[in-house]
Amino acid sequence: MEIRGTWITTTVSKVLDSRKNIAEAMNFLAETGFNVVFPVVWNNGVTSYPSRVMQENFGIEINPRFQGRDPLAELVEEAKRVNLAVIPWFEYGFASSYQKNGGTIIAKKPQWAARDSAGNLLVKNGFEWLNAFDSEVQNFLLSLFLEVIKKYEVAGIQGDDRFPAFPSEGGYEQKTVERYQQEFNQLPPVNSKDPQWLQWRADILSNFLTRVYREIITINPESIVSLSPSVYPWSYENYLQDSKNWVDLGLVDLIHPQLYYREFELYKKDIDKLIANQFSKEQLSKLIPGVLLQQSTYRITPEHLVQAINYNRSVGIQGEVLFFYEALRENDSALAKLLKSGVYSTPPGKFDQKEIKKSGFTDRRTSGNFIYINTSQEISLKVQFDWVEPFSEGMAAVKMGYKWSYIDKTGKLITRFRFDAAEPFSQGLALVKINNKYSYIDKAAKLITALQFDDAVSFSSGMAAIKIADKWGYIAQTSKKIIIPTQFDDAKSFAEDLAAVKIANKWGYIDKTGKIIIQFSLDEATSFSEGLALVKQANKFGYIGKDGNFIIEPQFDEADTFSQGLAPAKTGSKWGYINQFGEFLIPPDFDFAKPFSEGRALVNIGGEFKQDKEQGKVSFMGGKWGYICKP
Repeated sequence: MEIRGTWITTTVSKVLDSRKNIAEAMNFLAETGFNVVFPVVWNNGVTSYPSRVMQENFGIEINPRFQGRDPLAELVEEAKRVNLAVIPWFEYGFASSYQKNGGTIIAKKPQWAARDSAGNLLVKNGFEWLNAFDSEVQNFLLSLFLEVIKKYEVAGIQGDDRFPAFPSEGGYEQKTVERYQQEFNQLPPVNSKDPQWLQWRADILSNFLTRVYREIITINPESIVSLSPSVYPWSYENYLQDSKNWVDLGLVDLIHPQLYYREFELYKKDIDKLIANQFSKEQLSKLIPGVLLQQSTYRITPEHLVQAINYNRSVGIQGEVLFFYEALRENDSALAKLLKSGVYSTPPGKFDQKEIKKSGFTDRRTSGNFIYINTSQEISLKVQFDWVEPFSEGMAAVKMGYKWSYIDKTGKLITRFRFDAAEPFSQGLALVKINNKYSYIDKAAKLITALQFDDAVSFSSGMAAIKIADKWGYIAQTSKKIIIPTQFDDAKSFAEDLAAVKIANKWGYIDKTGKIIIQFSLDEATSFSEGLALVKQANKFGYIGKDGNFIIEPQFDEADTFSQGLAPAKTGSKWGYINQFGEFLIPPDFDFAKPFSEGRALVNIGGEFKQDKEQGKVSFMGGKWGYICKP
């Protein structure tokens, strides 16, 4: 499936003026090779459909231009007839009006007005703005979205460079100032581009988008949330549109950056930047750029349009949205004929919401919340994240979209979602990953070292194994410095004052000074537990003591570490549990077995290792899981 769309406006366009015009436009787009259309439904303080929300709040049911009709209903019906998907476009977002001093909305609700640092109504490029941080304003706009989703058979909703958006010159309303002052114990800076002030306001918009996304998919899990922001990072610095964060948090199903360049080379340059810096391979399917066909006296050349579409496909981008419909009809529909006879000559396939949703997180977000229970099996905390980990030292790693953060036991985030990987806290520090580099944070989410390690493991016994280039060494918890130089081919955590390390395909053990305690003679080695370490020699597993001698001779096909006096061990195809003499105290009757913890162990009967097609690795799947008690 390719995604081929175009916007339908109310300016310089008469498409929405009659059902006949709408039907003709839908026929034309379907014949040209499009499969989705974005009609404007909200601009200049009025809707292009009969709105109960607008009627109740402002006494204006619909744009007077469309009085007595429902253009959106007509368009949905005509689009369905020719298999076009419809995603209504809320063009003005948080903007109340254009060159109308705030228009009807601010006239009736002046407390909704946004203010600049001088206290004046916030105006930028002729647009007057509502306070996007105000809960009443947010609830109003959300009610418009939900009204459309509930009332019409549409594929989703769309915001653009005004939703979620807010000029960075704004945010100086009294409520916003008090909110910032309460959090940071200082007034907002006069410099509207101050980094902390930018990020704080952008996060409020992103948090509202999180709410919008959740409420929309609660009504219809297949609804697409489509956004068309200006180009990042310009859009972030000028309109608080943190679109990279939206994609990372899984808050958008399709995103159409407005790459409105008048030269193909500039378009190509920004596409390359987006792929290199903003979209990972697993996120690329969400990127469907906006291409400018017409603006004022500008008209795209046929060569430029074809180059842009062909370049999109060459880099794995499966579609574009063209701004806007009327440009396709100019000069006897010259651009449309060009598309139909060339790059759009092959049908795009039906606009498939389920297919689009496969790369997102809707299933997790509509299947209920995660809960934490205490030892009495009572609910102690309920949270809304895509994934959660158990608490460790009062903190738990949680995931939204593609990014991780941490919560405390009240459920409060201690930092923004910014980590690509996040390990449990251990000895007051947690291992985190950002852009393929590792470091450690404390419980205030402060990095204790620069992001400098190519790999690392969590702290244990006051030390942590770290990797620089292709060699491993150890960093100390107290000094935060490397105290055992990077010299090993692999390294495990310290436990009981020893750590397993590897040189030239053989494993041995060192102490905390880096001194070799057990020579490099083992094929595999693990950390010590209860005085024994699981090792492999000659394709069999056994256990050694701290002098390097075997306490339990290598005899098992697989095994795990000792815990509470017992260790899982596999002989043939079955697992059981052995004591510290190598004797099976629990017979090998299981297909998988985990170490004991608090007197119980997790075991499986009937499962097996299979290739996980989604994860691309071998995983243990199937069978029945249960717990056994320690004898």
